[in-house]
Parts: sequence; structure tokens; C-alpha cells
Amino acid sequence: MDNQLRDLVELLSTIHLFDSLNEEQLLFIADRLSTQLFRENEVVFEAGSQADGFYIISSGRVKILHGNSDKGHEISTYQRGDFFGEEGFVANQPRKVTAVAASNIVLYHLPSDQIDAIIHEFPEIVSPMRLALDSFGLFIKHKFNWRAPRESIQFIARKHVVFLFIKLILPLLISMVTLAFSGVIFFTSENKSTFLDLIFFINIFLVIVWLIWLIIDWTNDFSIISNRRAISLEKVALFYEKRQEAPLEAITSVETKTDQLGRILGYGNIIIRTFTGNLIFKNLAHPDLVVRLINEERSRSKVLSKKSQRNSKEDAIRERLGYSKRNEDPFDETIQNMNSDAPSSVKSGFLTEWLSSLFRLRSEENGVITYRTHWFILLRKIGLPSAVFVFLFLSFLLNVAGIFTPLPLGQYIILILFISLGVFFWWLYQYIDWRNDRYIVTHDQVIDIYKKPLGEEQKRSAPLKNIQTVEFERLGLIGLLLNFGTVYIRIGDTTFTFDYIYNPSAAQSEIFDRYREFNQKQIEKEQERQKQEMADWIEIYHQVVKNGGTPPTPPSFEGFSGYNIEEKN
Repeated sequence: MDNQLRDLVELLSTIHLFDSLNEEQLLFIADRLSTQLFRENEVVFEAGSQADGFYIISSGRVKILHGNSDKGHEISTYQRGDFFGEEGFVANQPRKVTAVAASNIVLYHLPSDQIDAIIHEFPEIVSPMRLALDSFGLFIKHKFNWRAPRESIQFIARKHVVFLFIKLILPLLISMVTLAFSGVIFFTSENKSTFLDLIFFINIFLVIVWLIWLIIDWTNDFSIISNRRAISLEKVALFYEKRQEAPLEAITSVETKTDQLGRILGYGNIIIRTFTGNLIFKNLAHPDLVVRLINEERSRSKVLSKKSQRNSKEDAIRERLGYSKRNEDPFDETIQNMNSDAPSSVKSGFLTEWLSSLFRLRSEENGVITYRTHWFILLRKIGLPSAVFVFLFLSFLLNVAGIFTPLPLGQYIILILFISLGVFFWWLYQYIDWRNDRYIVTHDQVIDIYKKPLGEEQKRSAPLKNIQTVEFERLGLIGLLLNFGTVYIRIGDTTFTFDYIYNPSAAQSEIFDRYREFNQKQIEKEQERQKQEMADWIEIYHQVVKNGGTPPTPPSFEGFSGYNIEEKN
């Protein structure tokens, strides 16, 4: 087996579609793959065209767009080891997205007719392919604006459909009873009235609304795996929203938990363990396949490309020994333009954005991000003293008008001034108390500060590198409408809470991005240190070989002494 074929088989073994196959079976698939090269910005396929198979990326990056290549917007970016073009699993299906080369790329193409032959030979890959196809169908129907630049969604699923039916059982039973009861009254009553008509149709309306609400509630919960993190999204329409996530680097183990009914129907829980807590994907179909996919992404996130490492080492050695640079391969993914794409931004309505800027709920200076609690919390704090101010002002007007005169006007004004002064200090205390609570994210730390006016100050900090999980919650209709909630950051045995901050989803993404940037810089520093250390060894080796193994002559002190030095002076 030559090196190129060995690399291809190794690449196939890391893809969850084929990771259950042995080497001989992978060779069977490899023989049916064709290699295709595309230059940067070339179109691989357009939305609406006929699908002729799917693609595996050998090197480079591919952008997936909604719409055509001219006006479409990017929804994902894939890189080495990823596959795309899932529509090609089934022959003669129209493409639903457009694929464009984001850099010079090398692809392996598996035609649709060959897929049928492979499925016939290895039926065990049918379930992973169905899982991938279902995930692709969900992915293209939803926008995930929290996705970071170059973050690709590898898997997305809802709870098993049986749990939708379980949700619907209770309202269906109640509706059957109530509709039967109201129907009997409606159709058997001799004295029909508008009231009975109204009760009957309101009953039908409420049942329909309840069923629709439960269906929407089921569709709002997602379990997601990207190339950077595992994410659980839960949302109860109008009441609650939560996103919990764990970086792939923080995951220690992944396991499944099923009961007897789950094993029969093919669903179960997936428990993702980190050093300090668990992230649970609840009631997913094919839990064993999802675990394989998570482990695939974990392995890929921890292991750098062998080719990239080799090129980096070769560059360091050539530079140290004074040789010319290596000839660059235009399809080598290690030399592609790695500038980050412009991050997507999510904005609330004009009024909430304007109020956020007015109260400086989020500010950034020299790379240090500061969050403050939402202005709604400020209104809640100053609400009572403000109401007292209004009451005092109204009572003053009533006194002037002669409607309310407990005291003569002059004495009443003095009384109101004294009371207003106390209320003002009360109002000011509440404002400063709100203003003093700050949550800070630097390039290497998270800090939360709680400070009482004229009282104690509590300041906690922890390094970004120790983050285990980041999640947020938006509770209640007010929190959803005004877009505020709490971000929970698990660091070691401690949980940092950014309470009632504006746009917690964006804050969670920013914290996660800072965590990733910090870790990436640390990895790059360590790689550079190892590279230079290795180059030192090579340089020493090169010098020893150049000298033929003869050690350099040590300096001689013959002919020198203290007397000689004095004589020369």
C-alpha cells in the first residue's frame, strides 16, 4: 500500500460514516473515490443542480452557502476530514446548498451510483448515513447566529419523535373528554344559546392552540455538535431559553444511558462529562452513533495534521541551517490564507440596542470587555424611591391647589424637601449599587465584581484556560422580550455568574471565543518552543557532522600568566 492510499484509508477511518469498517473494507471504498482539485473561489456545485454524489475534503476549506454562489450567504465552513454534499446519498436529488472553495482544495468524490454498491456491500453504514442526512435537513432550515467564524455544525438533532407523541397524549385525552362533554351539551340542548356556541368553539380553539404550542416546544430543543463544542439548546416559547455548551477540549468522556423502552425504540441519553460537570443530550435517536461522532470530533480537535506539523518542522530546520525555503504546494492547506472571516453579528431591536448603548451595558476598551446588569434591573431597584418622588410631587401639587392640606404650604414644603433629600440618597444608593456590579472578560481572565456602596467589595477572578462549560438562561417573558439573562461559567469547582446581562447569547459566544483564542495562542507558543528546541538539536547535529565528529579545540592559556600580563602592561 503506497503512502497516498494509506493516508486516504486513515482519513476514511476518522469519518463516522465508515469508522465501523476494517481496513479491507475501507480499501474497497477508497478504490471508488476520485480525486478532484479546485482553486480558491471555484464553485464545487450550485444549489438546484442535480446531486451526483458527496465529497470528502483532503485539504483546504469549503464554504457552504444558502442560495447561489453570487448572492448566497455562508452557513458553514468545512475543512480536512469533513464531508459535504449529503444530498448525493440519494441519486438524482437537487442540491439544496452551494459549495464554494474557500481556498485551494483537494476533494475525494464518491458518485451516487457507487454509494448504492457500497451500501449493498456494507449495510452497516446505512444508519450513519441516515443520521447525517437528517442532520443536514435540520441544519439548512435553521440559522445559528451564535456560530463563530469557521465554526461548522457537524451534527444537529431534536429529541426522538416518540417524545412528541408523549407530549400530545395528555392534551388529546383532555380534549376528547371536554369536546365530548361540550358537544353533548351543544347538540342535545333544546334551548341553544350563544353562550353554549361560544363555549364549544372556545374549547376547540384552546385545544388547537395547546397542540400547536406543544409541537413548537418540541421543535425548539436541539442537541448540536460543532467542530469546537457540544451544545444543548432548550427553549420554552415565551417563557424560557437556555443554551449550555462545553468545549471539545474540556470533555473527558462520553457515554450513553438507555432504558428498556429506549433500546426497543432506538433512543437514549448521551452524557458528556467534563472535569466538573455533565452536559446531557436528552432522548436522541441512535445514541451510539452520536457518541461515535462526538469522539471523532474530539480526536480531530486534539490532533494536528501530520502534514502541517512536518512542514512546520521543515521550515524551522531550513531557516536555522540557512537553506532555501521549501517549494510550496498550492493545494497545501497549511499555506492557505488563514485570516478570519468577519464574524456575524446579532442585533436586537433599535430601542433595546439604543438603551443598551445609553446605559453602557457592554463596553470594550483595549480588548477588555465589561458587562453590567440590564437596565430593567436598574428600574426595579430605583422603582420604589422613584414612586415616592412622584407621590411627594403630586402631594405638593394637591397642597398648592388646596385639595390636600395637612400642613400650611410653607411647612409642607420644608417637610417635603427633607423627605425628598432622604429619598434622593436612597435613589442614588440604588443606582450606584447597580452601577458597581461589573463582569469583566480580559484576554486571559474572567472577573466578577460585586460592590455595595459604602460597604464591602467582593472580587473573583479565574483564568480563561480553566473554563469547563459556559451556558446561559433567559427566564420569563420580560427576559425574552428585553433580551437579558444570566451566563454561567464553570471554572474548576467554582461557578461564575454574569447576572441579568444584556444579550447573554452574544456574551456566551464572546467568552467562548476568548477561551478558544487564549488556548490557541498557548498551543502556538508551545509549538514554537518545541520547534526552536528541535532546530537547536538539528543545528548542533549538523555542526558535529560538519566537523567530522572532532570536538572543537579548547582555548589554550599557554604563554600567559600574571607576570606576563604585568610585563605587557
